[in-house]
Amino acid sequence: MLRAVTFDHWGTLVDARHSNTQSRIEYLAPLAPACTADAISAAWDVSWDRFYQLMFQGISPSTATFLSFVLDELQVALPADTFLAVDRYWREAMLDDPPPLLPGAGDVLEQLRGRGLRIGMISDTGVTPGAVLRARLTQLGLHSFFDWFTFSDEIGVTKVRPYPFRHTARALGVSPAETLHVGDLPETDIRGGSAAGYCTALLLEVSDRRDGIAEADLVLERLVELPQAVATLSATLGRA
Repeated sequence: MLRAVTFDHWGTLVDARHSNTQSRIEYLAPLAPACTADAISAAWDVSWDRFYQLMFQGISPSTATFLSFVLDELQVALPADTFLAVDRYWREAMLDDPPPLLPGAGDVLEQLRGRGLRIGMISDTGVTPGAVLRARLTQLGLHSFFDWFTFSDEIGVTKVRPYPFRHTARALGVSPAETLHVGDLPETDIRGGSAAGYCTALLLEVSDRRDGIAEADLVLERLVELPQAVATLSATLGRA
């Protein structure tokens, strides 16, 4: 029996192709006048690769860690109060220039809630922390649809490990076998969820990671297909 559905954030409920990178670079540039915008951009790219490697080792570094990586590449040290100001701006940049929701996201959540399903979010956070994602969902009027949020910066590990999924199922009061996780990345959403005992749905709408199709229990071309897929899965599990 299916009792809960959990969602990734980036690339699943919102369009992950939207980026706040340029605004973050532009904010730092006048505070590090010895560095050109091109130099900061290059340092960003190198630091992001390092940051991403940590995430795919299962570690969830903070925004401050990423900023320190960038400053190390630039060989620049900011005054303490300036460092804190940049860290805060980088964490909250999404609120000023938010990514768009995928079409029908609100309706999908409403339909699942109407069926009595528990709803959770399990998201790796990158440069934007969970507190900011919660604030954005509140702005959109979607926060109340969720019974639980698990963000990697708050538990310290990412979805390449099964722990975020087990942690969320426990918080929702369901077993992993009663839960469907919907996400766009095979490495985290599908493999991590499967390792924890979840059913998994791979969403192709943004990331188009067709290389993960064989690993997922369900494949969705668009998010709006989810309610019907959930109904079909629920019927299948009910007959098992």
